[in-house]
Amino acid sequence: MNGRATAWDEAPCGLLTLAPDGTVLDANRTFLEWVGRPAGEVLGRLRLSQLLSVGGRIYWETHLSPLLLVEGRVDEVALELRGPHGRLPVLMTAVVAPDGTGELRVSVSSARDRSRYERELLAARKDADTAAARTRVLQEVTAALSAGVGQDGVAAALLGATRSLGARAATCWLRDDRGQLVPRAATGEELDAAGPLPAGTWPDAAVHHEGRILVPLHGQSSLRGVLSLLPDEGAGAEPPDPATLTAVGQQAGTALDRARFFDRSAAIAHQLQQALLTAPLPQDDRFVVTTAYRPGVAPLEVGGDWHDAFLLDENVLAVVVGDIVGRGLEAAIAMGQLRSAVRAVAGPGVGPARVLDALDPFVGRVPDAASATVVYGELDLRSGRFRLACAGHPPPLLLGGDGGARLVWDGRSTPLGLRVPGRGRTEAELDLTPGDRLLLYTDGLVERRDQPLPARFEELAAVGAELLPLGPDEAVHSLTERLLTPGEGHDDVCLLLLSWRGPT
Repeated sequence: MNGRATAWDEAPCGLLTLAPDGTVLDANRTFLEWVGRPAGEVLGRLRLSQLLSVGGRIYWETHLSPLLLVEGRVDEVALELRGPHGRLPVLMTAVVAPDGTGELRVSVSSARDRSRYERELLAARKDADTAAARTRVLQEVTAALSAGVGQDGVAAALLGATRSLGARAATCWLRDDRGQLVPRAATGEELDAAGPLPAGTWPDAAVHHEGRILVPLHGQSSLRGVLSLLPDEGAGAEPPDPATLTAVGQQAGTALDRARFFDRSAAIAHQLQQALLTAPLPQDDRFVVTTAYRPGVAPLEVGGDWHDAFLLDENVLAVVVGDIVGRGLEAAIAMGQLRSAVRAVAGPGVGPARVLDALDPFVGRVPDAASATVVYGELDLRSGRFRLACAGHPPPLLLGGDGGARLVWDGRSTPLGLRVPGRGRTEAELDLTPGDRLLLYTDGLVERRDQPLPARFEELAAVGAELLPLGPDEAVHSLTERLLTPGEGHDDVCLLLLSWRGPT
């Protein structure tokens, strides 16, 4: 009996016997120490519910006690005992005694270690969720930065992530040509609302300054800009994470390095292309050459489209429109080389087909010019005879002075550098009458992803016929306005409209 009593009192868990109404009939020493009360104060005087926290008491009376009456058992129910040092989390298991007395046998084990483990688990889960959110934001920002074109594109990508970074407004400062930090773009606030930036050396990490968070955008060799954020202090808003902001700043600095190189390359290419496309056109009373160039809308790079017109002699006019495959500085350089090559091989008595024949080996030595498309023609200013050869290029549009319009599908062959063995270049002849016009153009005028090409060709012919009453300059302007919808993406477009007035 003494051995059983010792085992009862020294058990590592609390052991109780309860009357059917919950009164404590017996309790071991472990339980009494947990609640900090002597046996005389508890046994036969208090119910178990009186030793629980308020929430535990309500739960006992409304759920556990009725469940014991019905089921006869409850297992590992989380409750809290009121002890001398505060609340003690426990797990309780209770069964109704099988002897018919209705008494309850109760075991109560400490859940303090388990609660600590659960808290640590919740903290670890919160840390994991925070890390996942940080990674997600970094992935989104990195993807946006990689898609941004030029410094303005990088600034737009940063401002687009303002909400994800925990801010309600932001301003992006970038260095200008003089090396000064100037506000370049803003969202959620006016461009000049961010105030001046502090002077001095910028740290590598994000810093707080007068209610804002400043994220330095360091490039490989110097500071490229600063992202000034106004934190979102609304209800439920998470404060910006400094580590995430610092990582975003590092990614943006690298993107700005690339953007500066891109902007310089694009500027050089634009200057090159404009220098070539704005060369003086030949002037003569017998013809009018009208040209237009519309850069692509979707990308900001230059392309390889070009047009040219020059006199082979006093009675023969050569016109050409070409398109280099690809975009960027390499395409613009290849365009300049091919344009010069056309002028070099063309001459009196050569003819369109032989000009294209001579260009085939040339593009083989200029990789970026491979598969270029060209339409080249020569107009005899005395007779109106027009000879042309088309290497994979869209067909010219003949606009008759009588109001007719048709595409010229004759004289066609493969793009430059893609000769079919045993088959030479072909050419075609047209006899123009005074007042006729011939439109040469690049594929950006007619190609659209959402429309079939034959339908676009039909639209080109219909619009061209409607514009015949207009002068050459107005006709070219109206044609581009009607076929190139504002805001709609298109490739680069070159146009050359040749109007023949007659031999005198």
